[in-house]
Amino acid sequence: MLCCYLSARTNNSNLHGKPPAFRSTIYGKVKYSLKSLLFEKFAKHAKLRAAFWGIIGILLFVWPEFLLGGLFYALVGYVLLDGIGRVIDFVRVRSVNYVQKRDAFSSLSYFSLVIAILQLVIVIHAVYFRRFLIQATPVYLGGYLLLEGIIYFVIARCANTIPQKRFLVPCSLIVFWGGVVILVFTFGFGVGGLHGLAIISGGASMLACFYEVAICCVCRKNTDTRLSGGNLQ
Repeated sequence: MLCCYLSARTNNSNLHGKPPAFRSTIYGKVKYSLKSLLFEKFAKHAKLRAAFWGIIGILLFVWPEFLLGGLFYALVGYVLLDGIGRVIDFVRVRSVNYVQKRDAFSSLSYFSLVIAILQLVIVIHAVYFRRFLIQATPVYLGGYLLLEGIIYFVIARCANTIPQKRFLVPCSLIVFWGGVVILVFTFGFGVGGLHGLAIISGGASMLACFYEVAICCVCRKNTDTRLSGGNLQ
């Protein structure tokens, strides 16, 4: 215990003994690595999310009654699969860390596990009270897209380059306001009845699909750039 304490003090004193430029460089690299990890982790399943939102948008355009029927079960299934995926990722990351005897990014993994548990609780609650909650499906869709817009904004801020951020941040804000518009139309401030609400909801879903596709393209471009840089070296 004493050896670990002295080692930590020594490393800390060595770091503080360095010039401010050196310390800022180290902290900048760590911050950049964490942002890149978060961005790539989010982009890992972006194709599946893009397919989901795209299908939802198309169904709402061609079948407005889907808004107050199958959409509820589609959203519950989406949250369930996302929660299960987070649990699987947590178990996999913890297994790799145990085998390699390291504990890197454990806080991020535990945060993802907490989100997964909350998602599973929401699914159980939704299934149990489905007879009462299914009529409020547009509210869930609007609220979920609103939360997705916030998550999209955070992920956009983790992009590698400024042009990527300038492209992704406005897209995330558009998705956020799409969720707000759905909520506004749901509470009777829109026109067109169920058909109009379905069109608005389908459009907002397609915006989320577009953002997910953009994330895939940006991540692929970053990977190609990284590989080409490695080949040049």
